[in-house]
Amino acid sequence: MRILVGSFHFYLISFLLSRANGFLTLRTPAYVFPFYNYSYLNLSSLSEAQAPKTARALNFSHNIIEKITRRDLEGFDVLEVLDLSYNRIKDIEPGAFETLLSLISVNLSFNDKKLLVSGLPPHLKLLPSSKASGSLQLYEYFEKSSEAALESSASAEELPRSGGPSVLQNVNSRLRRSTGNLLPRAEKNVTVSPTATSGPDFCTAPINGVLNLSHSKLSEEELTLKLDPDLCQVQLDSTLELDISHSDLEMDLLSLFILFLPMKNVQSIDASYNKLTINILDVEAICKFPFSKLWFLNISNNPINSLDTLCLPSTIKVIDLSFTNVSQIPPNFAKKMFNLEHMYVQGNHFIYTVRPDAVPTVPPGTVRINAISLVRNQAGTPIESLPKRVKYLKMSNCSIVELPEWFVGTMEELIFLDLSSNWISVLPDLPTSLQHLDISNSDIKIIPPRFKSLSNLTIFNIQNNKITAMHPEYFPSTLTKCDISKNKLNMLLLTDAPGKLEYLNVSGNLITRLEPGSHLSALATLDSSHNLISELPDHFGKSLPMLKYFNLSGNKISFLQRGSLPASLVELDISDNAITTIVEDTFGQLTSLSVLSTQGKHFFCNCDLYWFTNVYIHDPRVQIIGKENLRCSFPPDRRGSLVGSSNLTLLRCSLGIQMAITACAAILVVLTFTGLCWRFDGLWYVRMGWYWCMAKRKQYEKRPENKPFDAFISYSEQDANWTKENLLRKLETDGFKICYHERDFKPGHPILGNIFYCIENSHKVLFVLSPSFVNSCWCQYELYFAEHRVLNENQDSLIMIVLEDLPPNSVPQKFSKLRKLLKRKTYLKWSPEEHKQKMFWHQLAAVLKTTNEPLVRAQNGPAQDVYEME
Repeated sequence: MRILVGSFHFYLISFLLSRANGFLTLRTPAYVFPFYNYSYLNLSSLSEAQAPKTARALNFSHNIIEKITRRDLEGFDVLEVLDLSYNRIKDIEPGAFETLLSLISVNLSFNDKKLLVSGLPPHLKLLPSSKASGSLQLYEYFEKSSEAALESSASAEELPRSGGPSVLQNVNSRLRRSTGNLLPRAEKNVTVSPTATSGPDFCTAPINGVLNLSHSKLSEEELTLKLDPDLCQVQLDSTLELDISHSDLEMDLLSLFILFLPMKNVQSIDASYNKLTINILDVEAICKFPFSKLWFLNISNNPINSLDTLCLPSTIKVIDLSFTNVSQIPPNFAKKMFNLEHMYVQGNHFIYTVRPDAVPTVPPGTVRINAISLVRNQAGTPIESLPKRVKYLKMSNCSIVELPEWFVGTMEELIFLDLSSNWISVLPDLPTSLQHLDISNSDIKIIPPRFKSLSNLTIFNIQNNKITAMHPEYFPSTLTKCDISKNKLNMLLLTDAPGKLEYLNVSGNLITRLEPGSHLSALATLDSSHNLISELPDHFGKSLPMLKYFNLSGNKISFLQRGSLPASLVELDISDNAITTIVEDTFGQLTSLSVLSTQGKHFFCNCDLYWFTNVYIHDPRVQIIGKENLRCSFPPDRRGSLVGSSNLTLLRCSLGIQMAITACAAILVVLTFTGLCWRFDGLWYVRMGWYWCMAKRKQYEKRPENKPFDAFISYSEQDANWTKENLLRKLETDGFKICYHERDFKPGHPILGNIFYCIENSHKVLFVLSPSFVNSCWCQYELYFAEHRVLNENQDSLIMIVLEDLPPNSVPQKFSKLRKLLKRKTYLKWSPEEHKQKMFWHQLAAVLKTTNEPLVRAQNGPAQDVYEME
């Protein structure tokens, strides 16, 4: 008999539930075998169910019935199967079964141990039960097997066959499959108890409350065995979560949930990625389940196709209907699932259709359209109802064109709304309770002023639309995160942006310039990558004092100036720009920066990049992403080479070091030159150079035509007495007019000027040579300028008088001109001998009276009175 109950339970799954006086029953058309299920209803008597007298199968299992009376079973003339198992039956009134002439089987197993049955009808006999069964007493038709009984019953009474085989045949076939799995063929007609069979081997024990049957490829019959309450009630009672996903299970939802009825404590069911379908007939009137703890249901990725006849426990708070091929949400959905708080229906295709009779009549030859997508149906939208308590609603990728008019007034508790990847072209009216809105991947072109009325909105995602202008003044003041990337913005003005904004993504637009506001003190993340930005304002960094994550990649920035980046940055991406250099003046201020992403091939590999390649790139506090792929574009000989191989040294690129080295070299040169000057009378040469320049300038002045002096005497101070007492007195006595510096130099005039004056205004220049002469700088100056005059006038006016002998090595190197003159000119020599003095004075007077001859003619004196120095 227990085998028949198992097959009966399988069969119950394929039938619809009906309501009779508030209890759960089975209702089928007239041609269907009339089964009625009153299990799990806490019934205390059979009459309490008020079952129809035409029933041929009744299931009263799993109730609290304690007694069976004759009155309970009166009138059930066609009853064939009666299941009274899992009750508390202690007493059966004698003769209670005598009137049930059509009865084939009765199941009284799992009742009181002291239960005794008497007064059985003649066609029913008591089968011997297993000793292990204890209190289980199973009554069956004894003359035939249960299969034969059902077959004979089916053949005795022919039922209408409109549309399919008889139910009895279905029961019979299911019975064969289940008994074949449960017992060997020899045990089919004996009493069976759970401990006497291999049933527990089919049960799967939950782990930490989770019964995992996913990816098991179970058939309907195999799943029925694993959820059989007769065999696995202990395991089912301890199940909190059931996972039968990815099993290719082929059932309708109603049959599946009938299998779940023994799981009293289940809270979550995942039946996704199967082949579940919706029940065909509508059972809304009697759709009630005894579940009290079930709150989560995932039936996504199943071919459900429609929600019109959906029958699920009303306790569900979270449901996933994603990718179930539903085309609308029917009007009764909100009434059925009134406790729903989270609803996911993404990946479906909501159809907007018109009724065929609403299409106007057109002339022949015109194409008629009876059903057209994206046109309003009679209700105005395929979303005809939604539970009022829904807080999280995800309807992405559902071909939605617009929301119904009742949406804003009904969904007053809605917090999260995902409308992404739809065909919405106008931002709809939304409830003010909304905190998260995702309407990306649509066709919206403007953000209207009424958008500001969403006073609780904190997250707004509108990426990949067609927004051309952003008006921050239309944004709610509570907004903290906004994604408006991949639109058509050409300017970003944040002067009126919400002060609480923490995240802003404007990447993938046509923005050429960023103009931040002065009050964006909360903005921590800004993504402006893949735009047309060429520069950042120098006050940009001060405008965003809390910015931590900044993405500037994919723009046209060539240089980041000081102050353009906030010092608070933690991550910065400047990849794929036209940046030529990274300088310390800008990046050295970013003390909080930990990640820098930089990729590009426009770097100038000159000394401006020295700090980045030699200092910043080795900073352990900063992770530089892409540093291995940076390439040079300048200088031309390094174009395309890696920045890291530029070999920019400190000596080459540090101006300070270069200046220090230059200064040191200059000091060394000066010291060397000073030493050489000191060693080789360099100071004298310097002064001589200066005086020579003055002499060169002097030559352009007008020279006197009538010189007032016959001669200018150049001598050393040590020779002043001889010069004054002998030479000057003798020459002036002989009538010569002599220029003598102690007498004829003009007071107050520079000495150099007086020397120039005396040399220029004298016909001859007398040089009194002695060892003291060659040690006198002024004497050398006078000799130098006199020689300059000779060269300038091309007239030899120099007269050399040797007062004392000059050894060959006594003339210093700086008197090089004197050396040359003594070697090539004839000179007069003073002698202390009196007879030679007369010759000296005679020759000197004769020379002074001669005119200056051209320099090309040689002058030679008497050989006996002069000699030449070797």
